[in-house]
Amino acid sequence: LVKHTIIIGDIMADLEKNKKYCEVIESKIKLDAKPVAMKLIKTQEDLPEGYDLIDEKIRHCEMVRKASLGNKFYSTIDEQMCLGGAGAIGLRDMPEKLANGEKYYSLGRFQDLETAKKLTAKLSMIKDISWGIIYAPLDEADFEADVIQIITEPVGGMKLAQSIVYKTGEKIEPSFAGIQSLCGDAFANPYLSAGVNFTLGCDGSRSAADIKDNEMTVGISSEMIEEVISGLESI
Repeated sequence: LVKHTIIIGDIMADLEKNKKYCEVIESKIKLDAKPVAMKLIKTQEDLPEGYDLIDEKIRHCEMVRKASLGNKFYSTIDEQMCLGGAGAIGLRDMPEKLANGEKYYSLGRFQDLETAKKLTAKLSMIKDISWGIIYAPLDEADFEADVIQIITEPVGGMKLAQSIVYKTGEKIEPSFAGIQSLCGDAFANPYLSAGVNFTLGCDGSRSAADIKDNEMTVGISSEMIEEVISGLESI
């Protein structure tokens, strides 16, 4: 009974904290959709109550968009259509032809295979494999998110950058390549670096997940969210 009460208390605390984060973000930044909270889960036993398995097979970036529009759910590798996205977020090993650049070279993205390999070797990917991932609008997430993603116009990205430099005094150094954007740039990168990353999208996220021409995405790690929120409240 005591353990159950503690768990319920933790869930409520996380929910209230996330509601506050969402309120601050929405008060400072122009958004057309909710910030999205995501959490990797190592085993099925780690899945919290109240989350149903998504009932379609789509891309990770589409799942982010779906959550930004008010849906909460979880996914395993079986529901992930894009194998590159699933590899980036740590639900499977990265497919060999994506990892070695052959696929992107065949699509005409690089002048030669050597250049493709040079870039793909630098893409962010989580190598520790998880069983699944939870997605939820930030103000409905009753868990501590590994990463929070915000889809916004560049002016919103500017304000988020200002919220970071307010306390750090350091310039923002985003890492992106127009490839594996919401999966690698905006999830794996902040997850692995315990930081924040800014990305301008990729062909897949713009065509499949309806990331607009005038939108970008910012991924914020659990380690950095308090600092970002504090900065937003201060500027």
